[in-house]
Amino acid sequence: MKVGVCGAGGRMGREVCGAVAAEADLELVCAVDPAFADAKLPDLVPGITVGLNIDGRVEALAEKGVEAMVDFSVAAAARENVPYALEQGIHCVVGTTGFSDADLRGFDRIAREKGVGCLVAPNFAIGAALMMGFARKAGCYLEACEIVELHHPAKIDSPSGTARNTARMILEARGEDSRTEKEEGPRGLDIGGIHVHSVRLPGLVAHQEVIFGGQGQTLTIRHDSFDRTSFMPGVIMGLRKVSGLEGLVVGMEKILDL
Repeated sequence: MKVGVCGAGGRMGREVCGAVAAEADLELVCAVDPAFADAKLPDLVPGITVGLNIDGRVEALAEKGVEAMVDFSVAAAARENVPYALEQGIHCVVGTTGFSDADLRGFDRIAREKGVGCLVAPNFAIGAALMMGFARKAGCYLEACEIVELHHPAKIDSPSGTARNTARMILEARGEDSRTEKEEGPRGLDIGGIHVHSVRLPGLVAHQEVIFGGQGQTLTIRHDSFDRTSFMPGVIMGLRKVSGLEGLVVGMEKILDL
């Protein structure tokens, strides 16, 4: 499969480029990032043997014959990258967060029209998908729940897409409304009655704990990513499975059958 990476010059994009290049059944043929246009990929990704220059144009995906695109850019760029790729019949694996429901509906419509798959996951760590799956099950038995997510200071969105998705999964498993959000001051963002708290500190990468409370007991489910390489097995799995998807699929747990 011929793969292109959007946001290739960023921290996650560089990891994805290296991970794709290391797989025998995947071929990295295109790297896109306007902020790093014309930079040599080997100068950014130590040890990579693919001699690509980064292109500043998303149109390079089609020009290079990309079959599947991975996007780890920012929401504003991905709102253009993903629809363009889908319109070209290119499968999409998207780790960028910050999309609205309208964005996701648009991705789904185009993907179905073009007969391609689009996987959007707020977190590609397989352990994080398991954490969310376990939390969804626990939420059916323990009603009181709060979520604390902890990330590096450069993370743009707050709360994280993982935390939002976790809260919604718990609520949907209970048959409750998962669309209501309101700010609750020091109690964080209230999503359908589940409070979500954000921490941003140097030294952190991506961490989340879901805390349930019941009579005389608590249950904490926590996942920690200490290095960005933790997301790469999920990205590679997504690339290998995306061609078998129909339209938009949100969350790694969907392709793990959790």
